[in-house]
This record gives sequence, C-alpha cells and structure tokens, in this order.
Amino acid sequence: MSKLENNNNARVNYGLVALVAIAAAVLSTLVTYKVIAGSGPKFAVVDVQRVVVSSKDVAALKNARDMQIQNLRKMADDANEEIKKEKDEVKKKELSEKYLQEINVKKEEFDKEYAAALQASDKTLNDVINSVANKEGMGVILNKASVVNGGADITDAVIEMVR
Repeated sequence: MSKLENNNNARVNYGLVALVAIAAAVLSTLVTYKVIAGSGPKFAVVDVQRVVVSSKDVAALKNARDMQIQNLRKMADDANEEIKKEKDEVKKKELSEKYLQEINVKKEEFDKEYAAALQASDKTLNDVINSVANKEGMGVILNKASVVNGGADITDAVIEMVR
C-alpha cells in the first residue's frame, strides 16, 4: 500500500469515529432526557402576592404598622400643641428640637420593630410554602409571576395554611 492510500484509510476511520461519537452523544442525550423528564424534580408555582394578601400574619403586621404611624402622628400633634402654647421664640425652637428628636427616636424604634417582624413573617411564609411543596413532592418552587406555563400551582394550599 502506498502512503496516499494509508492517509485515505486514516481519514475514513476518523470520519467513522466522529460519526459514531456524534451518534452516541445524541443517543445519550435522548436517554438522559427521557430519564430526567420521567423522574426529575417536579416544580411548583406559587402566586406569592395572593399568599401575602391572604396571610393573617401579614394583616396583623400591617395593623401594627398603622398603629405605629398613628402614635407618631399623635406625638407630632401633641408636640405642635405644646409649641404653639409657648410665647418665647427661643423656647419654641428648643421645644421643637426636643420633640423632633423624641419623634425621630421613636420612629427608628418602630422601624426596627417593623423590619424584624417583616423578616419573621417572610420566613414563616417561606417555611409554609416549602412545607406544602415538600408534601406534594415538589423539588423546585417558582414565583408564579415568573412562569409563563407549567408547574403545579400550590397557591391555594399555601393560602389555606396562612389564613
């Protein structure tokens, strides 16, 4: 055999090897897809906005925040009444600064309480969502607003638990 014939045989062999490799890759992809599609993690979707609106904890948190805001308004109204009674402009300014500082301290206190309660409520809602999804055998949970199509909607089951 000549050198040219050896090179042609080598090319055919490499081509055949490449073809077999491509066929094997396609076949393994199809098999993998079938295995994953049949036994892969199911995914749940949750309408988080509906869950939040339906939550008794979130409603209580909103009511508590409204009370905090009313308390701050009352403090400000009371402070303004006291300031109006004062005739001396220097004392008025001192009272205004004093009350403003007290109101700001109270506002910061309320903001910290609210942030802590909001974080706890968020954790509770996430725990409930995870619990429902796990009970349903769902390995992945997505916000329904982010999903165009697909997934098992567990929103109603979650809402039942947070009411």
